[in-house]
Amino acid sequence: MEFRVLGAVEATADGAPVDLGSRKQRLVLAVLLLETGRPVSLDRLVDLLWPAAPPASARNTVQALISRIRAVFRTAGGPELVSEGHGYVLRADPDTVDAHRFTALVRRARAAGDETAVALFDEALALWRGDALAGAADADVAERLLAGLHEARWSALEDRIDAQLRLGRGRDVLAELTTLVAAHPLRQRFVGQLMLALHREGRTDAALAAFRGLRSRLAGELGLDPAPELIRLEAAILAADPALEPAPEPAPEPVRPAQLPHDVRGFTGRAAELARLDEPAGAGPGPDIRVVTGTAGVGKTALAVRWAHRVRDRFPDGQLYLDLRGFDADHEPLTPAAAAAQLLRALGTDPRAIPPDPDGRTALWRSLLADRQVLVLLDNARDSAQVTPLLPPSGTVLVTSRQRLGDLIARTGARPVPLSVLPADDSRELLETVLGPPAVAAEPAAAAELARLCGHLPLALRLAAANLGAGEASGIAELARELADGDPLAGLSVDGAEESAVTTAFSVSYRALAAEHRLLFRRLALVPGQTFTAPVAASLADVTEGRASRQLKALAA
Repeated sequence: MEFRVLGAVEATADGAPVDLGSRKQRLVLAVLLLETGRPVSLDRLVDLLWPAAPPASARNTVQALISRIRAVFRTAGGPELVSEGHGYVLRADPDTVDAHRFTALVRRARAAGDETAVALFDEALALWRGDALAGAADADVAERLLAGLHEARWSALEDRIDAQLRLGRGRDVLAELTTLVAAHPLRQRFVGQLMLALHREGRTDAALAAFRGLRSRLAGELGLDPAPELIRLEAAILAADPALEPAPEPAPEPVRPAQLPHDVRGFTGRAAELARLDEPAGAGPGPDIRVVTGTAGVGKTALAVRWAHRVRDRFPDGQLYLDLRGFDADHEPLTPAAAAAQLLRALGTDPRAIPPDPDGRTALWRSLLADRQVLVLLDNARDSAQVTPLLPPSGTVLVTSRQRLGDLIARTGARPVPLSVLPADDSRELLETVLGPPAVAAEPAAAAELARLCGHLPLALRLAAANLGAGEASGIAELARELADGDPLAGLSVDGAEESAVTTAFSVSYRALAAEHRLLFRRLALVPGQTFTAPVAASLADVTEGRASRQLKALAA
């Protein structure tokens, strides 16, 4: 059951209202609820029910009321109500009684920071639905029972307003304070809060008038002076003391992002490339930029992520990762403005504070990273134009791309780390990592042939091994024969992960080519064998030899 006494005395069971009986029965229950877990004497109940002159049958009447309350509890599944000495104890969970929830929320609010405290105070004050014990007790009896709770209510309201004033929200409480002072003109804390709120809104004359009104009322009605703190507040307002202004919000702690993808399990080889990435940056201003390039499926992202995990402790201000979607089968490449917005959010920037214009976004991005040691991994870049606006003023930037990004390297002094296919020994090691050394040792020639058919590409090798693990071939030799006899690209995919297929990776790269490069690529398929010369390419594309050489270089990039 749930009980409410901060208003009309009510109870519910499973959300349905419970009939609590007569007025006197509800008062007895309310007293027991307010004293949950503590004994309430029979004499005290008699005194509260009949403050003036209790009848001779008073004690019997109280005992009858207790019996009826117990009957209600039995029907509704209520708490235990036990006799103890010359009284009764209600063993209810305090969380089921709104008055005790109010006290607990106020206690939590006073231990919290201002922002949280305001929310907790509001939650506590919302439990008051009107006059407590309405319909169950006369005003004088209610005051005897609730004097402490009433003061706690006003004190909680004052504390909540203080928290709002500290947060600089005087305008939000000004109308409420005006109403409260009108209803409680001698409650000095409300008056002081109204004075402060008015002064902060530039209404100093009204603030001083509120003080004069309080002083006049106190002298006329009680023969008292205002409290010393209000006298000091008046003097501070007259002196325009800057200490009356709200304290500036403390600067938020900078966000330390840790966005690196999971390190690649079974990473194989690439010792020379990792050593190249490990080389110390040259002297000079600006960020240290490293660019990992290579064809689709060659393992650029895996290398970049592996190195980033190895060195992340060098970057105490965090590590950022962003897929620029430069070569993505399902999405357009991110614009620099969209990329900057994502990076700003990763640094904890309020979305409302992100400038709408591209230049404003990239300027804010650079400002936030000035003098910070952050590793920024920009994966899958389309071209240099996509990357350049995202370069921070310090830290380290690691870029991966299928393009060589020669102009970026030339203009920034970035360190190129080109990736080619795996050497044969590393291809074998990769298969051993995925399939297990015994499987590869049992079919060494077939494993070498499978690696050749996969072009020694890490992506293709992993997909082939995944198909073996899924039982799509009885062994390495059978899979190699299937790839040799059929379409190798079609065989290098995994059901349910079409976006990872080798065909998908190559198709995206093909669509990114210029039209003349795509034409030459298709016509080169007519050449028997695996080698050809620039004159052959020129003849196929019907262009000059020099133009054909440039097109071949673009395809090789």
